Amino acid sequence: MKNFKLFGFLLMLVSSLLFIQCTSDPVPGVPGADGIDGQDGQDGQDGQDGVSTGAGTSTTDLLAKRVFSGPLIDGVIDVAWADAQILIAPTEVLDPLGDDGTQVFRGYVGQTQESTLRALYDDEYIYFLAEWKDEKKSTTRDTWYFDPATSLWAQESRWPLFDAAGNKTRDAFYEDKYAILWDVDNTVDGWPEQTCFATCHTGLSEADGYARHYTVAAGQSVDMWHWKQARTSFYEQADDQYQDEVQPNGRHSDANAGQAPYTNNSQTLNNGTSDVSVPLYFIPGREYYNWITIDEINSGEAKLITGVDATGILTYDGGTIDPNTEEGYERDGETTGKFGMPSVWVQPSNGSRGDITAVGVYTGTGWILEFKRKLSTGDTTGADVDFSSLQDFPFGIATFNNAAIAHATKAFLTLKFEVEE
Repeated sequence: MKNFKLFGFLLMLVSSLLFIQCTSDPVPGVPGADGIDGQDGQDGQDGQDGVSTGAGTSTTDLLAKRVFSGPLIDGVIDVAWADAQILIAPTEVLDPLGDDGTQVFRGYVGQTQESTLRALYDDEYIYFLAEWKDEKKSTTRDTWYFDPATSLWAQESRWPLFDAAGNKTRDAFYEDKYAILWDVDNTVDGWPEQTCFATCHTGLSEADGYARHYTVAAGQSVDMWHWKQARTSFYEQADDQYQDEVQPNGRHSDANAGQAPYTNNSQTLNNGTSDVSVPLYFIPGREYYNWITIDEINSGEAKLITGVDATGILTYDGGTIDPNTEEGYERDGETTGKFGMPSVWVQPSNGSRGDITAVGVYTGTGWILEFKRKLSTGDTTGADVDFSSLQDFPFGIATFNNAAIAHATKAFLTLKFEVEE
């Protein structure tokens, strides 16, 4: 197993070079005053200044502007955001190799996404507005389909598929996501210098997920905010989790997580000869759907699958599905069939795992994601960052473009608060 700290150090060096390359003009513009970004006569900013107070832009700092009352969290950019400073934070999928020489993020390395972030806060809440470019809305996470070659139900791969020559033969079937990582109570060694790279480790086996996050010692904790389009968006939440020292996977739900926001839509049944995996629920006649809600289950609209035979015929309360003769359950070229079944059923989290309200809207060219959380959740378990001190908080972000783990990152960022004097 390879610790990502050395990689993080190298990334700091590379990142500094990229910063110079991406935020400086061939002929520097006039620096701004009072934190207002300087002008270069072309796009109105040169990346200088704009990192402390006032309007403008920054490439390193996120200034949370003090407001009397925060915006409505609905995925619409309202006037409340007009005076908030914009953090310009493009993300990129880097190339960490595993100890066995495999490319951990194969099929994604080098991808970039334009990304910005804004922040506001009031007496009770902190609010964030994330925007990032994405050419395609991805929601088809691990979709169920019927394979006539094996007479078995299977799920599309969350990883891209490649032939023997290394050419990609099928894209991943996953979801778009967004994440922010925060050090809890200044406990993580090296966090101010490395942010999210301080807990990133690669070189793990396929069974262990190739790459994972965990801290290096007991008592160190990272608050992880993870918006997942197919799994948390319907009930307008982000998944509030944390990381600790447990290996190989230090990710956990909060101690008082309440009901999980999503559950795998799968079960094991015997088909008469062996135990096989099949979907748990489906909605008759529904096309191209990516989740089933707890309301649809409780109302009976979603049907429980109760049996399967050796030819793949499913039984449910009210009928059967014969995928050998009924069209729409098999793959259809580059997509799954129109009756492909979702990989999850979802519900609102009623515990600390649901602390973050989040609404994402796809615009046709990218995502608008608004979210809010209390400045202090009152957590005493070390799972949640507490912003009530209004101190500086180093952090890192990640965008996931139809990716399970191959995230594009932007590290070495700092949240600062506009404080009334």
